[in-house]
Amino acid sequence: MNSPSELSTIRENPEFKSRMRICPVCSCHHSWPFRYVDMVVPESLTLQHQYTINQCDNCGAVFHNVNSELDRSNYYGAYTGSSTVNYDVTPEQLYLNDLTVRFLEYACLSSKELVIADVGCSFGLTLTTLKQKGYTNLYAIDPDRSAIKYLSENGINGFVGDAECERKDLENKFDLIILRHVLEHLYEPNMALSNIRKWLKAGGKVYIELPALSLYQETGPFPGYFFEFEHINHFSLNALLNLMNTFSMTHYESTKDIYPCLRAIFDASDKKKEIVFSPDSKYVEASFGELNSKSKKVMEKIDSINDGREIALWGVSIFVYRLLTHTSLKELNIQFLVDGNQLLQGSKILGLEVQKPDVLSDFDGDIVICGENSAESIKCAIRTMGLKNNVICLMGD
Repeated sequence: MNSPSELSTIRENPEFKSRMRICPVCSCHHSWPFRYVDMVVPESLTLQHQYTINQCDNCGAVFHNVNSELDRSNYYGAYTGSSTVNYDVTPEQLYLNDLTVRFLEYACLSSKELVIADVGCSFGLTLTTLKQKGYTNLYAIDPDRSAIKYLSENGINGFVGDAECERKDLENKFDLIILRHVLEHLYEPNMALSNIRKWLKAGGKVYIELPALSLYQETGPFPGYFFEFEHINHFSLNALLNLMNTFSMTHYESTKDIYPCLRAIFDASDKKKEIVFSPDSKYVEASFGELNSKSKKVMEKIDSINDGREIALWGVSIFVYRLLTHTSLKELNIQFLVDGNQLLQGSKILGLEVQKPDVLSDFDGDIVICGENSAESIKCAIRTMGLKNNVICLMGD
C-alpha cells in the first residue's frame, strides 16, 4: 500500500488526520506520510503494527505515526516476559558494547568516581563492563523489573522506571547519563531529554547511541529491515542535532560493522540552536528500494525456495516478523512455525501456531532458519533430534 493513490487515501482518512503524531524531534504538528507499513506480528502483540512513516515539514525528521494512547511502558516493563533472572550475551552484543565503552573512555570517562546512570539499560551490559573496569558509582534505570533485579543481585544499584517519567529524587545526581538505543523507542523523546537534563549535575554529560539512519541502506540484511514496531523514530545526525538543540555535541562517530550505530557526547547548553531542515525520507526510501550485496543474496535465496515446496520456519523473533513483512517469505508454503522458547509457543502468526520443535519429527519438508545469531544452536538441536531434513539458512551460508 505505497502507491501514490493508496497513500492519498490514507492521508484523507479522517481517523488518520485526527491521530497525526507531532514530530518527536522539533514538536511540529505538520508532517507528510510517504510510506505505509503493515507488519506481520503475533496476534497477541500490544504495540501498533500498522502505521505510516512520516516526514516532518519543519525539520525533515522521519518517524512512525503511531497512537499515543498505547502503553509502551507496560510493553517494555514486561520485555523479558519472565521473572526468571537469566541473561545470555551474544558475541555481536559483546562487540558492540566494546565499541560503546571504548568511545566513552576516550570521550568522557575522566574518573572512576563519576556517578553514572544507564537509562533503558535492560540487563546492563555496559554498566557491568564499567563495573569490571573499576567504576563504582553506577545506577541502572529500566522499566523491566527482571532486569533491575538481575543488576541489583550483581552489585549495581537500580531503579524501575524510564526517562519519560519525572523523578525528583534523581535531580542533580549524575555526572554522565547513558542513553544507548533508547530514543528511537520513545513516543516523546523531548520529554525524556527534559528530565535527563534535570538529572545531570552541573557540567554533566549525556551519551547517546542510536541506529544510524544514513547507513540503513548500506547495512540492512534485506530491504525495510530497520522498520518495525519498536523503533518509532529514526535519526540522521541532523535529526539528532535538532533534537539536542539545547545541548552541545563534543564528540561523535558512526560505525557500520555488524550494526549501523551513531554515537555522540553532549554537554548541556544555555543557548537553544535553530532547527536545520534535512529531508530524511531519502534515507528511508533508499533502504526500501536499493539492495546491498548482503540483502541481494538474502532476497535471491528466498526467491529460490519460493517454488511451492513445504517449509518449516525454525526460530520466531522480531527478526522473523521483519522478514515476513518486508520480503516474499510470507508467500512461501509455510507449514510450521517452531521455537524452543516456551514463552513463544502458542502464539499465532499468519494463522499458524508457534509449536515445539518436536512437531517436525514427521515432517519431510525443508527447515528454514531465518536468524543468524541462533543458527548454530538450531542446527545443533536439529542434529540432536536426528532430523534429516534439508536445512536452509537465510543469513550466511
